[in-house]
Amino acid sequence: MYPSEGSRVIEEAVKESVKAIKPYEAPQAPVGVVKLDFNENLVIEEEWVKRLLLEAARSVDPRLYPSPYAQRAVESVANFLGVNADYVAVSNGSDEFVDLTVKAFVGYGDEAIVVEPTFEVYSLCVTVAGGVVKRFLLNDDMSLDVASLLDAVTPRTKLIFLCSPNNPTGNQQPRNVVKDIVEESRRLVVLDEAYGDFAEYSAIDMALSLPNLLVLRSFSKSFGLAGLRAGYAVGSKELISTLRRVDLPFRVSSVTEKVVELALNRWEYVKSKVEEVKRLRAELFKALSGIEGLKPYPSNANFILTKVVKEGASSASVMQYLAKKGFLVRDRGTLPKLENCLRITVGPRDVNVKLTEALREALEAGGSSRR
Repeated sequence: MYPSEGSRVIEEAVKESVKAIKPYEAPQAPVGVVKLDFNENLVIEEEWVKRLLLEAARSVDPRLYPSPYAQRAVESVANFLGVNADYVAVSNGSDEFVDLTVKAFVGYGDEAIVVEPTFEVYSLCVTVAGGVVKRFLLNDDMSLDVASLLDAVTPRTKLIFLCSPNNPTGNQQPRNVVKDIVEESRRLVVLDEAYGDFAEYSAIDMALSLPNLLVLRSFSKSFGLAGLRAGYAVGSKELISTLRRVDLPFRVSSVTEKVVELALNRWEYVKSKVEEVKRLRAELFKALSGIEGLKPYPSNANFILTKVVKEGASSASVMQYLAKKGFLVRDRGTLPKLENCLRITVGPRDVNVKLTEALREALEAGGSSRR
C-alpha cells in the first residue's frame, strides 16, 4: 500500500463528527518565560509538590496495577469530604469526566447545552460524540438568564454544562441560580468547579441531594498539581455508577492515587495558599484597575479577565508585547462577548508587580480609552 492510499483509508474511516474538529490549542511555553496563561498555581511552592511526588513514588510498587477505578483515591476524597465513597469518582483531571459524561449520555443527534463563553472542551467532547452543541450565551454582565436557559431545553437535550466559577470570565453564578437550573431543567447538569476552592461556595452538598447534578473538582488549581492530572466528581450513586460503566478500570496510576491521599492530608497548607491567592487576586485587581486602558472584571477564580479598552490597542497586541517581556497570558478575544479580553493567572506578588509594570508599558502609547 502506498502512503497516499493509507492516508485515504484513514480519511474514509474517520468519523464525520471528527473531521471538522480543530484540536484544542495548548502552546508549549518557551524556556525562561513566566506562564500566566493556563491558570496553574504558581503560589504553591514547587519543592512542596516535588516532595509530595517523591513520597508517593517511594510508597507504591509500580510493578502492580493500581486499584480498580482508583478506589483508594476515591476513599481518600470521600473521607476528606465526609461522604460515602459511592458518591465519588476519581480520574485523570476533571476534564476527563467531561468526556466520560458525554460518552454515557450523549448519542448521535442528542443536544448538550453549553453556557458560553467558557472552557472549549465541553463542546469538543460533544462534537466528537456526534452530539449537537447548543450554545447559550451569558448576559453582557456574565450573569445567567435562568428562564431563557430553561426555554432552550428540548426533548433532545441530554446535558447542560455550566462552569462556575467560569473559565475564562472568573465569575461564580449564585447558588440559587444553579439550584433552579438543576431542579427545573430535569436534565443532567454538569457543574465544573475546577476553581471552586477560590470561590464563595461549593455545590457539592447539592450534588448529594439532587440526583441530576454532577460536580467536578480538580487537583490542578488549588493543589498545584496540574502536571499530575487528577480530578474527582461528586454525584448520586446512580450517576457515579453510570460513569464507571464507560470508564477504564486502571486509568489512574498508583502514584496519582497516593498523591491524592497525601495532598488531601495536607489540606491546611493548601488552604493557606488558597487564601494567599485570594489576597494576591485582590491586589492584582486593584493594580489592573489603576492602569489606563484596562478594565478588569471581578473574579472568584485564580485568574482575572481583563478587557483592553484603549484605542489602537488590542488583546492580541498586548499579549504579544507581554510575551516579549517574558510573560505569557491568554488572549480570549475570539470567544463570544470577550472581544479584546485577556485572561491573566494570579501569580506570586513579585511576578504580579512586574507583570503590572509590563502592562502599563504596553498601554503607555497615546490614544483614548473606551470604557
